[in-house]
Amino acid sequence: MSEGSLDAHDAPHAAHDDGTDDRYLVRNPRQIRQLLQALIDQRSLINAHLGGRDQSFPTAILELDEDEDSLLLDGSPSEPANRAAEDAGYLLCFAQLDRVMVRFRLDHLERTGGHRHVAFRVPFPTELVHLQRRELYRLETPITDSPHLMFPINEDRSEALHLRVVDISGGGLAVTVPVDCNVFGMQKRYDARLDMPESGPLHVSLIVCNQLSVKLPNGVEMKRIGMRFDGLPRGGDSAIQRYIFRIDRQRSARKNGES
Repeated sequence: MSEGSLDAHDAPHAAHDDGTDDRYLVRNPRQIRQLLQALIDQRSLINAHLGGRDQSFPTAILELDEDEDSLLLDGSPSEPANRAAEDAGYLLCFAQLDRVMVRFRLDHLERTGGHRHVAFRVPFPTELVHLQRRELYRLETPITDSPHLMFPINEDRSEALHLRVVDISGGGLAVTVPVDCNVFGMQKRYDARLDMPESGPLHVSLIVCNQLSVKLPNGVEMKRIGMRFDGLPRGGDSAIQRYIFRIDRQRSARKNGES
């Protein structure tokens, strides 16, 4: 399976029951330190989102202090961005190690250094998501909080299919359609609008990878269309990962009886 493909979608019911990505969740402090050190060694660029919002700035980990279980995070050349980071409450960080996505949350930023070189002292994250090589975590979306796709189905774009996205990852997504819907062809490319909850619309290109017959819990037979992204706009991957992170956290909180 190539990176970003939807071959894993061949098993329609393989998604996690509770929606969490425990297969990729690292909580062992020693392993977390190793991955953070690898980000330093590989000079990995980190995209830090302020409080999980769209606003972000590029940064990097400068050093680890294992005695204090903290790290030094590079600040932004923009002083307004540094002030916003201090006020945000937390940073949701995305990076890559050997082309494998890593994401983690940093809380309790403490500003250090002067105005010429700002940095932040931050406690180590208590958990970190590290996707296995050549795999992308797939989230089964909640019915009441799902992304939606709008597909034009004629040349003048006057008619469109509005479809709920039933699962999504950084590599692609899936929708379900009635069994008699023959709009989609295997390996064909489609341009569509992806509407993400709590984010603006994304104009994406998708290639159909598989079509499977599935039976819904109410007994209705549907056709499941699995597609991979052939093009994402700038910031599209971050918007998808923020959505996945948010739904994961909500499901984990409910599972643990948190408010």
